[in-house]
Amino acid sequence: MHDIKKLLKKYVAGKCTPEEQRLIEQWYLQESDASKADTSGLPFERLEKNIWQKVQQQTAAPAKRVAMHRYTLLRIAALLLLIAGAGTLMWMRRPVRENWQEVFAPKTQSLQLVLDDGTRVWLNAGGGMRYPAHFTGADRKIELLSGEMCLDVKQDPAHPFMVKSGQINIRVLGTVFNVRNYPQRNFLQVTVQQGKVAVPLAGKEVVLLPDEQVTVHTGSAAFSKAQVDGTAINGWTTGKFLFNNERLDVIALSLENRYGIQISFADSSLAAYRITAGIETTDSLSDVLDMLCLANKLSCTADGQHIIFRKQIH
Repeated sequence: MHDIKKLLKKYVAGKCTPEEQRLIEQWYLQESDASKADTSGLPFERLEKNIWQKVQQQTAAPAKRVAMHRYTLLRIAALLLLIAGAGTLMWMRRPVRENWQEVFAPKTQSLQLVLDDGTRVWLNAGGGMRYPAHFTGADRKIELLSGEMCLDVKQDPAHPFMVKSGQINIRVLGTVFNVRNYPQRNFLQVTVQQGKVAVPLAGKEVVLLPDEQVTVHTGSAAFSKAQVDGTAINGWTTGKFLFNNERLDVIALSLENRYGIQISFADSSLAAYRITAGIETTDSLSDVLDMLCLANKLSCTADGQHIIFRKQIH
């Protein structure tokens, strides 16, 4: 095609002539069947994730794969190629990764699954991950797209276990650990409960042992390491939120995912407010808010599903 970018712009905008539309779709089908395209590393993966999350919010149904009409998928792919500044669809010729799957936990409900090697995964409410149906290479690799997960990794020294999240690749040495990736809070956190993991940061490998945690501030090379209660961090997998000197904005994320609400702070300094508390996942939202406010000299107001925390005024 003489000017693929210009034609794709028209296609996405719905301004193609019938003949132009026919030519694009015919060419697309000749290039590659949509189901065989390798999507690894391309921006439309994240768009598909966002679309899936919106569908889940509207239907409140358990996580499942969405089958989209080929025409819709092509429009999405074309749009994102334009955003990325791509001039062709040569990505379709990359090697196929047919066995990778994505799963997203619905709001207010966590998921449990067992991977092909026997590794157990708990995906917290609102989180998303990508994993292979079968591990076939030298390494066992999965990816946390967003949210929080806890893993109990099956030991297999011959096949190292790797977890990718954002720009971080975590090397696991047979362990129980937690990964949090919340782009909206600009941080990624790894906490070890048992065993050890290695995280490459700032040009060196940071090794974490039980009850150690590293927090990475995304968008910069800054990170911090701390001693924590690794068991408490993973309390949500057994129906309890155990916060030990935890930041209020991190607690807010857990509450947002558990109760399907939005939390903000009237004073931005409250985000770093440290709180110790224990919450059962069966507790009502009103009980949780009352407990947090009474024990920590806070107040909160609700506007529908929007909760605003404030410093208590005496």
